This record gives sequence, C-alpha cells and structure tokens, in this order.
Amino acid sequence: MALRNSDRIRCSFFDTAEETLEEEIQKELRRVCFYLNLNARQSLLLFQDVYCDYQLVANHLYNFMKRKYRDSFYLAVSRKFEGCECLPEILEQLEQQMEEKFYHPEKHVFSNEDDVLKLSVGEVQDSQIMQMISEDITRKDTDQLRKHFACLKEKYHDNTQYSAMYIKFVFSNVIQELFQENQFSGERRLEHEIERLYNCRNIMEILEVTEDNIKEYEAFLDRSMSSSRNEVAAVKNYIYQHYEEDLNLEMLAEKVYLSSGYLSFIFKKETGMNLNRYIRVFRMEKAKELLCSTNMKVAQVSERVGFANVSYFCRSFREYYGSSPESYRKGTGEDEQTS
Repeated sequence: MALRNSDRIRCSFFDTAEETLEEEIQKELRRVCFYLNLNARQSLLLFQDVYCDYQLVANHLYNFMKRKYRDSFYLAVSRKFEGCECLPEILEQLEQQMEEKFYHPEKHVFSNEDDVLKLSVGEVQDSQIMQMISEDITRKDTDQLRKHFACLKEKYHDNTQYSAMYIKFVFSNVIQELFQENQFSGERRLEHEIERLYNCRNIMEILEVTEDNIKEYEAFLDRSMSSSRNEVAAVKNYIYQHYEEDLNLEMLAEKVYLSSGYLSFIFKKETGMNLNRYIRVFRMEKAKELLCSTNMKVAQVSERVGFANVSYFCRSFREYYGSSPESYRKGTGEDEQTS
C-alpha cells in the first residue's frame, strides 16, 4: 500500500513528519506492518495478512491521516503478492494507480479492481458493506443499518480464516461510523468503546459490544425524536398546502432547516411511511376527491395534484385504487383507456 501526500502541500511531508508516524499508524490500525519511507512525498506499507480487505484498511488510514494532519493524502492498494522480487513491478503498479487522481481529484483511495481484495467468488467486500453502513447512518436508516450489520455478523460468526485482530478492526469501524454523529459522540466516549472491543476474547463478545453501540445509537435517535415532531408537522402542513407543486425530500428538508437524511428518518418514524410515499398517498386522495366532486378532465386532475405526466398519473392511480381514473369516476371499477 502506497501513501502519498498532495502535490499542493508540504512537498517534504514524509521527511518532516513526526518520527513516531510509523508507530502511530500501527497503533491506529492495531496491526503490525512494515513501513518504508520511499521519498519526501511517499511511503510504503507492507502487510502480511492474506485474508483481509485492504480497501477497508486504506479507507481507515486515509481518514486517520486527514484527521490528524489536516492535509490531503492519497493511497493506492496493490494486488497481493509474495516475495521481494515482485516489489519493482508492484511499485510501478502503485504509481500507475496513483496517477488516477488526475482524472478523479475527489477520490483518495485507489485499488486494482481486477485483483485486489477479492476473497472468494460472490463474496461482498468489507469495504463495500462499510460504505453501505456509512450511508445508513447518514440517512439514519436503522433498519438498513441492522441489515448490513447482519451481513458482517453472518460473514464472521463461524469464519476461522481471518485473524482475531482483523475481525476486531472490521467491527471497530462500525462503531467509529456510529460516532460520526456528533451529538451521539458527545454522549459517549469513542476511545472507551474501541478499547472495550479490542479487549474482547472471542467473536461473541465482539458482536455483543458492537450490538450494544448500535442499540445505544437507536436509543439516541429515539430520544431525539421528541424534539422533532414540530418539524414533521411543519413538513406535513407544507405538503397539504403545496401538493400540486414539485415536492422533493431535499427541498422540504431546507424548509425546516434539517438534513435530508435526518428529515427522512424522523418522518418515517413519526408517520410510518417514507416522505415520497406520504406525498403520493396524499395526492391520490386529492385526485379521488376531484374525480368524484368535479367534472375536470383526467389531465386537469393530474396537473392539479402535482403530476406533470398524465400517463404516469393514470398508472399511479391504477396501482393505488385498482382501476383507471375514468373507471373510478364512473364507478365501474373497470380499466378503460383515458384520453
């Protein structure tokens, strides 16, 4: 794995970095690695574990370096190899991967997609699961968080090919993602929970510690709900008044000064359905009222309830009520083609 600092800053970072950098990296990753300072801007880290998702390790290391040194770094993960005679080829490969930053300036971790990290056919990589868990936490979607945690739990519960230290590393990343929520991290100490996990003696204890933190996170979200009912009520009232307009999650979140992920979470908790479905159901109810109480054409009803496309409106109405708008108006319950 190659580690390089940005071309724009501190071009001699690895010559001037703290002498304890190697020790700090090993302490953060909780694993032994061989650290080699290649030049003023680049270092190399060599690991021994065969069964390990090094994309996950690289992501973790990038976040640590960015947090500690407030600088921009790039990492490249090589394919797995044996023997020092492969090093020249590996270094050339890493250099080529690092060149991708020219085309993807927003990307900071690069890997050999065709070879690196593939543990077995059809097996989901830990880095992919962690990305989904990170997105779950951003959206505060605890149902999906539980689902993706169960994937990790199933993968490692009876799997003896991975080292105990690596398994602890994987689940420590779950806990660290939970603590990305600032208010939650203000209530608990991340360092204490990580140390508690690394002191576990078996997989059952590791899962228990991780599960405890997920439960605490869910309880934290439930507590935060009590102060969020006013925002949900405000969003519902806005929908009632503006259902004929273009409505979306991001726009409604701005109205109540919340992130879209948090609004999505509290709205589903409060109403039992996601925001888009709530809007659709309300529009269908309004469409039914208009069809029964007015002589408006179907196209006019569609526009009045916020559907720009009349065909999509008719399809949505049929899915919701089991018949077309015209059939519903006539009371036949039979699908007829609308004009």
